[in-house]
Amino acid sequence: LGKIIRILSLTLFQLTEISSDTLESLSQYMPPGVDDCYTGMTFESMLKSSDDAVEDLWGIAGLVLGLGTSVTALFRAGSYDAMGNIKLLCTSSIAEAASLVPDSRSESVHIKLSIGSCLVLPTVSSFCRRVEMMHDTELDDLLSSYEDLISKLLQYRTPSICFQNLLMAACIGAGSLLAFILDEGVLSLDVQRVKGLLESFKSIYTSPNPHFVHLGGLVGVVSAMGADAGSLIHRYNSMTTQAVGHKKESSSVNVPLLSSPSFEK
Repeated sequence: LGKIIRILSLTLFQLTEISSDTLESLSQYMPPGVDDCYTGMTFESMLKSSDDAVEDLWGIAGLVLGLGTSVTALFRAGSYDAMGNIKLLCTSSIAEAASLVPDSRSESVHIKLSIGSCLVLPTVSSFCRRVEMMHDTELDDLLSSYEDLISKLLQYRTPSICFQNLLMAACIGAGSLLAFILDEGVLSLDVQRVKGLLESFKSIYTSPNPHFVHLGGLVGVVSAMGADAGSLIHRYNSMTTQAVGHKKESSSVNVPLLSSPSFEK
């Protein structure tokens, strides 16, 4: 496990050249009680060889996905600090990407890093929430980050393939996160807020966009409805009976969308 985390982190640094204490900490990760210090590369050697690295959009995303999906193994190993670092790396990259969107000329590595972060954060967040390593307010803030990113990507439309991939990933991630929040009933969300996000998805898959962007909007919708289409792990719905007896529409929702009277139409 230690070698996997270190190699993923070192390779991610090689491709992005991001100066990050979080990434450097992950590149030095050692599982508790395990001696597996050899990786063949160090953070310092990557600093020297990074000039020869080729930035790759989905290569970077894949490395982030690898780190994100390792949180369950890290939890079993008792590596809670490493879990926190992965969560911080992903959440901060989405916020950074949103701030860069207005500059349509920018294809910063933060944009590329955030593509993988958008896809894997629902998995990271749902697991961290279940093991009490993430507060409900953090989930709300994260959903707001997705909403802000999607809003800015729609406002500053650009033909950049990097930004288009980011829009696709943001839709998929937002739909999956919304489904987790409502299926588990961890937050009560304003109905109009949820409808606004669904309308954003609709505008994306009905507007003139590349097919893969249309796909992102569609997957966002079906995931939000609870289909797990954009999830990297299967979720077991623990709220299937919660909506029984709730016949009247409300200004807020904390049940699966298909169980809410506010979303019957």
